[in-house]
Amino acid sequence: MINGSLARRYSQALFEIASETSLDSIDADLRELTKLVEGNDEVKKVLLHPHISLSEKKSVMAKILRDDFSETVRHFLYLLIDRKRENLLPFIQREFTRLADEARRVVEAKVASAIALSASQLDDLKKAIGRMTGKDVRLISEVREELIGGVLIQIGDRVMDGTIAHALAKMREDLRKSTDKPQEVGVK
Repeated sequence: MINGSLARRYSQALFEIASETSLDSIDADLRELTKLVEGNDEVKKVLLHPHISLSEKKSVMAKILRDDFSETVRHFLYLLIDRKRENLLPFIQREFTRLADEARRVVEAKVASAIALSASQLDDLKKAIGRMTGKDVRLISEVREELIGGVLIQIGDRVMDGTIAHALAKMREDLRKSTDKPQEVGVK
């Protein structure tokens, strides 16, 4: 709970700076930095290790980041290191992206299906979600074979489940409910 509120404060501060300079590039850099840290165990261990000094952490990260990241993002990371809040980076990145998307009127939709959807199917989904939300849509598509068929769409905290697995589970539940009721026998 505390991490969430701290992450919101840091991301809000970075968002205010980014709004004045370059929102899109800072968002992209922050995503890339988070991916770098989360995807590389060695970098993550160095960054999160409690017995490595702050100056050593900053030195290692400076060598890794070089000029690939904006000065704003690099200094923001150094600030997190100085305040011993580097563990909040993934939370800050998610909150920052949410704020940036809100400012750009973009909504992120996660689409799961049993088989990979074609480009035209994804485009049709993107257009339909755009009409429904009135915003630009960023689709994240994944394949989950356990869905059997159909599509599961998540937009924020809303979930639209049009999968066969969901339909079968609902049918199973309806059958259980109807078999638990006493049946009348006889002719009326």
